[in-house]
Amino acid sequence: MRRLRAQLAIAAAVALAGACGRSAGPYPSREIRLVIQSSPGGLSDAVSRVLASLMEAELGVPVVCENRPGAAGALAFSYVTRQAPTGYVIGHGPVEIAMVEALGYAKVGPELMDLLCLVTKTKPVLAVHTAAPWRRLEDFLAAARARPDFYIVANSGTGSIWHINALLFERETGVRLIHCPFSGSSAALAALLGGHVDAAVAGAGEVAPHARAGTLRPLAVFDESRSALFAETPAITETGYRLGVSAWSGFYGPKGLPPEVKAKLVAAFRNAFASPRFQALCEDRGMEALFLGPEAFREFAQAQAEYFRKTIPELFAGGAR
Repeated sequence: MRRLRAQLAIAAAVALAGACGRSAGPYPSREIRLVIQSSPGGLSDAVSRVLASLMEAELGVPVVCENRPGAAGALAFSYVTRQAPTGYVIGHGPVEIAMVEALGYAKVGPELMDLLCLVTKTKPVLAVHTAAPWRRLEDFLAAARARPDFYIVANSGTGSIWHINALLFERETGVRLIHCPFSGSSAALAALLGGHVDAAVAGAGEVAPHARAGTLRPLAVFDESRSALFAETPAITETGYRLGVSAWSGFYGPKGLPPEVKAKLVAAFRNAFASPRFQALCEDRGMEALFLGPEAFREFAQAQAEYFRKTIPELFAGGAR
């Protein structure tokens, strides 16, 4: 009898826990957690927090941001994709969702997610200190060719999108550089400002404040078109080279979100995206505001994943640099 009572008590506790984990009433009826793959202060964090605050009024519940940095975002992506697809845990999905599997960090990617929307793209820029002797990209390339493995280019971390762009630049132009990873673009640009490295690859919006202050000089935008932030800086295609992969920013949930939940989240993101506050953030940070819904985002992200599966092993052949 005691054993039966104990079993019934355990069953009741399990049932109660399950009931507490489920939401009573229509979605959403409690707070939503938005997991950010980076540390506080960067572009991913800013985009996520602004949109989360704008979505709260429409959804009627708090949208609480939670930073889980590490392994180029793989820790956060793996965590979110393992959650139940209830819509109460979602994630910020940057370009790294298409990269981490090719980098060997985790077997996770767009195919394991319910993609909700893409909201921004950011062009990569090669910058140097204004005290440096190079005023044009050709000047820097001539110096780098004359002294292989001498000049140091900073990036936001090994395997980051800006590191990949630096490797693409090296491969396309035939120069050999020393790649120096930092824990984000802020640290990489601080090293450049301090004269500890010779150049850096970072996002246009990250370089722009320093260019306006007259401390950094952008030499090229790694894209087919110029950045509105640097009207005088050529696109890399204008100098005869073709390279560059933009960073981008989107959102996702675990695979299997109920259609009505997914629709509510997408609508809330779409309205927040259209707000003057978010548009102003994009303009201030040098991001292109671009909204893609679930299907278009999925097509785009999967194409990016296929590109990185091919390109990253090629760039890292013989060991990461």
